[in-house]
Amino acid sequence: MSTLRQRDRHGHIGDNLNPASVSTILKGLQDLNTASTQQSLNGHSFRVGAALDLLEQGEGIEKIMLRGGWKTDSTAMKYLRNWSI
Repeated sequence: MSTLRQRDRHGHIGDNLNPASVSTILKGLQDLNTASTQQSLNGHSFRVGAALDLLEQGEGIEKIMLRGGWKTDSTAMKYLRNWSI
């Protein structure tokens, strides 16, 4: 799995981004976007989006839980239900 990393204005690659930075970046991008979305983007958007992609590909709940880091199937299903509506 890839991680998001810092990059300065000169293109130098740094350490992993702080999870809070990801949410800040997504909020800024969403503010710039003129199209409205029903749900706001945040760091979980990537996690849930990947889980939805796996679900659409026919992967089982065990693989989705492993990839998403969920310990119980009820938690994984809660995320999937909330975002797939």
